[in-house]
Amino acid sequence: MNINTWLSIVAVGLPLIGVLAIWRWWDKFRYVQRWLVAAIFGLSGLTVLILFLLNRQYECILLTGRQNCLAGGLATLSLILLNVILARGSVILQGGTKKNDYILMLLLSSAWAGMGLAENLLVLLIFLNLFFYVIHKWLERNGLRWRFMIVRDDYSDEQNPYRDGQK
Repeated sequence: MNINTWLSIVAVGLPLIGVLAIWRWWDKFRYVQRWLVAAIFGLSGLTVLILFLLNRQYECILLTGRQNCLAGGLATLSLILLNVILARGSVILQGGTKKNDYILMLLLSSAWAGMGLAENLLVLLIFLNLFFYVIHKWLERNGLRWRFMIVRDDYSDEQNPYRDGQK
């Protein structure tokens, strides 16, 4: 395996290792948890920046034809930006926050890296599923619910006066 593959694995795996560390040793990291999460985001962002510079994606973003790497370049740039935003957010969060906030932030970074750096369709689908799970949990924590299919019970015994036009 070449260095690009190893850097992609580190960019995806480092937040997952952080999730496992926070989940397992939450009480021991109580005082340094914000800085631990920020350091994980910083290392992951630095890894992706090295990958961006090593692949020379800054050169081929503006090219046309088969040499264009616009999708890969924008994926790595957006991952760098996401890691910076999440690192800032983890430092700003107060010490009384729940561990699930940090876990969701780390899972979001890992899912974004997995989707952007995936070279395999199966890996892309796995991390896309993880991304939707994180978004679902975040919406659920904020009190928003989303349902795609709602099955109504139109055959219930109780009469609805508004449906029959009586009122």
